[in-house]
Amino acid sequence: MQEKEDLYCCAWTIDPIFGAPLLAVAGFTAVIKIINTSVGSVTKTLQGHGGEIHEMKVHPRDPSLLFSVSKDLSIRLWNLRTMQAVANFAGEGGHREAPLSIDMHLSGDFFASSGMDHTIKIWSLCTPIMKNAINSSPSTTNSRLSSASTSSTSSRASSCCSSNSALLKAVTVHYPIFSTAGVHGNFVDCIRWYGDLLLTRCANDAKILLWKPDVKLEPSDNSNVTTVVVGGPAAVSKRQSNFKIICEFEFIHCDLWFLRFGMSYDCQTLATGNQAGKIYLWDMKDVFDYSDYYVEKKRLENQVIKKEKASVKNKKSNKKTNKKTNKKANNKINNKNNDKTNDDRASSYVSANGSGLRKEPIILSSACDSTIRQVNFSRDKQWIAAVCDNGSFWCWKAGSKGVGSSVINDNSVIHDNSVTHDNSTIQQTAIKLEENLSMFEKLRV
Repeated sequence: MQEKEDLYCCAWTIDPIFGAPLLAVAGFTAVIKIINTSVGSVTKTLQGHGGEIHEMKVHPRDPSLLFSVSKDLSIRLWNLRTMQAVANFAGEGGHREAPLSIDMHLSGDFFASSGMDHTIKIWSLCTPIMKNAINSSPSTTNSRLSSASTSSTSSRASSCCSSNSALLKAVTVHYPIFSTAGVHGNFVDCIRWYGDLLLTRCANDAKILLWKPDVKLEPSDNSNVTTVVVGGPAAVSKRQSNFKIICEFEFIHCDLWFLRFGMSYDCQTLATGNQAGKIYLWDMKDVFDYSDYYVEKKRLENQVIKKEKASVKNKKSNKKTNKKTNKKANNKINNKNNDKTNDDRASSYVSANGSGLRKEPIILSSACDSTIRQVNFSRDKQWIAAVCDNGSFWCWKAGSKGVGSSVINDNSVIHDNSVTHDNSTIQQTAIKLEENLSMFEKLRV
C-alpha cells in the first residue's frame, strides 16, 4: 500500500476457501485492496471503478460477495473467489451524482444506497438475471486469497478484474425497485437498515431519520422490475406520501457531510459521532417513545401553522377598512398574532420537551475534540470504535450498566448479553411502528 494513500472505507470478511480474516480497504485511488490480516499484507486487488470509493459492504449470507459504491456513479458487486465483478448497478435509473453509502438488508435479497443526488434507492438481487449472475459466477479454487501473500505484484495484478473481458461479463442493472429524493434535501451520506425500515442522515443535518419506504420487500422472480419513484423536483408533492417518517434521533454540533452512524449487530443500539468529539447512543428499545414524541411534535407544529394561516387570512379581510384604520388595526393584529405565535411556539416546545415522551441519548466523551467521522460496534457489542479527523482511533469498552443509567461513565457503553440477531423481533417492532403511523397520518390531514 502507498504510504500516504487516502482510505475512505473498509469492510471485514473471510477467505471463502481457507477462512482467514480479510480486510478490504479502498478510497481515493478507486482500487480495492484485500488484506490478509493473518500475514499483514495485501494479497489481492480489485480494479474497475473510475472514481474514489466511498463505502463497501459484505453480503450478510455470502462472505465472498462484496459491494462497493464509487464516485463514478456506480455500485459494483464483486466475487472474492474469482476477484471479478458480478454486477454493475448504474445507468438510467441509477444515481445521477456520486453514491455515498450502502447497506445490505438482513435477508440478503435487497440493498439500499444513497448519494449526493439526495436520492435513496432500493435494489433487488432476486431477479432471474441477478440470481443467474451470482450463481453462475465461477468459484475457482485457484483464487487462493490467503496463500497469495508471497505472490509477486505482477501476479496480483493479473488476477484482479481489470481486464475488459472480465468487465464485459458483469451484469448491468439499470433500475432499482424504489427511489426517492423526498426524504432529505441534501447529500444523503449514510444509510442503514432497521428491519424493513431505513435509517438515513443527510449533510449538515444533526438528526437521523427512521422511515418506511412504500415498497414490498418480498423475494420475487418477476424480471419486469418497475421503479417506484417518490419525491424530487420532477415529481408531484403528494407522491411523497409513499414514504413515512416514523421518528428522529436528534443530536448537536454537526453541520458537515460524510459522517457515518453505526448500528449494533443485534440492532438494539444506534450510535453517531459529531464535530465535538462526542458519541451519542440511542437504545432502540425506546423507539416507540421517540415515535410518540415525533407525532406529538408534528401535531403541535401543525397547530402553529394553522394559526399562522388564520392570521394571514384575518389580515387580508381587514384591508376593506380605510387606510388609517387599517394601519392601526393591522398593527394591533400583528402584535397580537405575533405574541400568540411566539407563545404557541414556546408552549409547543415546552409541551414536546416536557411531556416525557422523548428519552435523551447517552453521550460518550473523550479527550479528543476532533470530528468523529464514523462509529461502529464489535459483533459481540463489547466495543465501540470511532475514527476522527485528526487520524486518531478511539475505543470504548462495554460496561455493566444498562441504557438510561445515570452512572454510565465516559469509558462505558451499553452492554447486552443477548447479541444473537433476532430478525423476527425487529420485524415485529417495525410492524408496530407502522401501526402507530396511522395516528400521525390523521394529524397531517
